[in-house]
This record gives sequence, C-alpha cells and structure tokens, in this order.
Amino acid sequence: MNLAIKAALLVLLAMLVACNKASNQPTVQQSASAKRYHLKGKVVSIDQQSKMANIDSEAIPDFMDAMTMPYNVKPESELDKLKPGDAITADVVVQDGQAWLENIAVGGAALHEKK
Repeated sequence: MNLAIKAALLVLLAMLVACNKASNQPTVQQSASAKRYHLKGKVVSIDQQSKMANIDSEAIPDFMDAMTMPYNVKPESELDKLKPGDAITADVVVQDGQAWLENIAVGGAALHEKK
C-alpha cells in the first residue's frame, strides 16, 4: 500500500473511533434531573379516564403559588385511595417537562381553606 492510502485509512479509523466515543456520551442529562417538591392540598376531583387527580394545593416553595390543577399520579393505582375532599400530602416530581404526584398520604380534614 502506498503512503497516501495508509494515511487516508488512518484518518478514517481515527474519525470512526471519535464518532463512536461521542455517541456514547449523553447529549442531555436524563432522569438524574428530576426535582421533587412537597405538596399539601385537598382533592377536588378524580378523573379515572385520564388517570388524573385535580388538587387544590397550598403554595409550593420554590415552585408555584397556591392553585388548583390536575396532576398525573404514579403509580396509577394510588388514584383508588383518593376521593374528593381528602386532605393529602405528596411529592410533586418534575422531570423532562412533565409533573406527577408520588408518595401520596391521605390525611383527615382539608389542610387549608380558601378565604
């Protein structure tokens, strides 16, 4: 083989190794970037069809003001233990542009009342 062909093959091999190494590197941090916030609130309604609970929550420090909004629940079987009027605490998990509730604990009467 002449020198030009050997040099071209060596460059090609170096490029292949570099491309393979780059493809093994994560381009965006995944799953490790989940954030968790503590929620206190009251169940307003349950939508079994969409597997969501509508929660009237207190302000969540460093995340959002008090508001009523629907949340996905994980695992979905947790929806079965909820009913309108239940006071709850839970973890709001935010990851990859999605949010859901985990670790739901049902308490007694509503935790807060709007005035």
